[in-house]
Amino acid sequence: MAPNLGATPPPLLGEEVWLSNWHYGYNQRLPRALEEWTRYFNLHSRKHQIETYPDGYKWYQKQDGTRPIYFQKVDPTIPGCIAFPGPLLQEHFKTSDKPQRFFTFTGAWLMALAMHEGFERVELWGFELRSTKPAYKWERPCFFYWVKQLQDAGIEVMIPPELDMTRDTEAGDPNAYVGPLYGYETKPED
Repeated sequence: MAPNLGATPPPLLGEEVWLSNWHYGYNQRLPRALEEWTRYFNLHSRKHQIETYPDGYKWYQKQDGTRPIYFQKVDPTIPGCIAFPGPLLQEHFKTSDKPQRFFTFTGAWLMALAMHEGFERVELWGFELRSTKPAYKWERPCFFYWVKQLQDAGIEVMIPPELDMTRDTEAGDPNAYVGPLYGYETKPED
């Protein structure tokens, strides 16, 4: 929900618009996104969603089911809800014969999914990752790792110019990461 989200251009015909987490920030920074989205992702557990942002959870329930909403597990109370393919992505992008664990925030999962599905271009609006914010200390290396993976796969990556790219842009090492698997271990389903 970084300020650059408001500068997101309208999608061209055939482009997908992926949104993640609670929709409140979109109301503030890019309201049209709540009409334009083609896929919605929330990798937090159902319990976390209901406790942390019950209005967001109710919003998911009011959707018509024509567009997919990805959760860790299928929630039958959410129209169009499907299970996010986290385990499949872990296996597909495995490192050193181990399932990939370098997913420290939702965006990392989404970049991996875009690459797995063969997208040719990815625009990364709504990211900030200020190197001064403590939580971003482990997200930034993961962000740049997945950006590099996209680029190495020949996928064009558009990063908004105002994203703080002045320091700590080194791609992290997935084999050195020992932290939690975002969503599945940070806010797991029961």
